[in-house]
Amino acid sequence: MPNSEDLQFARLVDWVEGRLSEEEARAVERQVAEADRATREEVAWLRAFARISEDTVIASPPLQVRDTLIDRFEAYAEDKRRPGLLKRLVATLTFDSGMQPALSWRATAPELLRQFAYSTEAADVAIDVLVRLRDELVDIHGEILPVDITDSGAFGVHLLAGSSEVATTATNDLGQFSFEAIPPGVYEMMLSSERVEISIPQVELRRGS
Repeated sequence: MPNSEDLQFARLVDWVEGRLSEEEARAVERQVAEADRATREEVAWLRAFARISEDTVIASPPLQVRDTLIDRFEAYAEDKRRPGLLKRLVATLTFDSGMQPALSWRATAPELLRQFAYSTEAADVAIDVLVRLRDELVDIHGEILPVDITDSGAFGVHLLAGSSEVATTATNDLGQFSFEAIPPGVYEMMLSSERVEISIPQVELRRGS
C-alpha cells in the first residue's frame, strides 16, 4: 500500500484534473491502483465532481438585471463611504394653538392664524398656518431650529398629500421656509438635509374650531 504522504488530497485533485506531468500522472495512477478502498472511493468522488463541474454552466444574468445589481451595489458602497447614515425621525407635536382656547384663531386679524410646534432629537420645527380670507387658501411659514448648531444647513421641504407631492421648497440661511396658496387639508411634511430626514405625519392646513 502506498505511503499516505504520496497520495495527499491535493495531489489527487491535480491528477484527476490533469495538472500533473505525464510521468507524475503515471506514478499516481499506479499508487491509486494499489491503494486501499477508502482512497479509491475518494478518487471516484473526485472524478464525478470533475464531470459535473465541466457540464455545469453558470449563466450570466440578463443585462438589465446586471445593471440593477451594479447600481444597488454602488449605492450601498456610497452609503458605506459616508461618515454617517441618514437618520430618519418622526416629529412629535408639542404645541397647537388650535387646542388653546385663549390663543385660538384670531377672528379680528386680516388672516386667520394657527401655530404648531414639533420636536425631534435633531431639530425643532415651528409652523405658522395662515388662512387667507380672500380665497380660503393657506399660506405656510416655517422655521427649522437644529438642536446642534453644527448640524445647521439647508433643508429641502416637501409637502405631500398621500404619495403625491403638492409643493417643494428649501430653507434659507436662517432655516426658514414658506409655501403659498395651498388648498386646505391634512398633509405630511418631509424635511431633509444631508444628515437627517424629519417626517411630520399630519399637518392640519385648515381653520381650527
